[in-house]
Amino acid sequence: MEKQPEKIDLQEKEKLLSHIRIMSVVALFIGVVSLVVGILVFVYLGGGKYPITTATGIWYAFMPLAFGIVGVLACRSTDEKTQGKLLGGHYTASIILVTMGYALATAIQGVETCATNSEKCGTHRDTQLALHIVLLCVILVGYILAVVSMCIHLKNRNILHPDWKYGRGCCGRKCEVEAQTA
Repeated sequence: MEKQPEKIDLQEKEKLLSHIRIMSVVALFIGVVSLVVGILVFVYLGGGKYPITTATGIWYAFMPLAFGIVGVLACRSTDEKTQGKLLGGHYTASIILVTMGYALATAIQGVETCATNSEKCGTHRDTQLALHIVLLCVILVGYILAVVSMCIHLKNRNILHPDWKYGRGCCGRKCEVEAQTA
């Protein structure tokens, strides 16, 4: 016999969706900033070498943009099934956003390279240093958003992801069966 999901407090769900919407809009903003910074790094390249030439700002931008787009779409969706899938995608995007350690490493290397006046920084050292500091801040804000998002999704999984409890998602049927046999 299939269990029915418990009733969800709609006001609480709207409050949580509001938080997700805010985080998603911030993520869209930092994605655009990252993309612009990545392009400007190449505009002011001036003979720069690795890590300046890694295009970190450009390829990092795709994850915050995806995180933001999926989050905004989830908050705008009126269909429960579609919204559930989009919220699952938002949770997954937050996990992927946290795993972007290479972007953080190259941003730190870029700051260090330009701060020590290395020739790898190219001819526009001050500009490159400023751009890499901005990029480093953007990546750190992305990490904070991702961790907060994961905490919101996991703490409120009964409201945001009621299907996880009933056979799908992170706490699937196997856990439910084990609990009944114990």
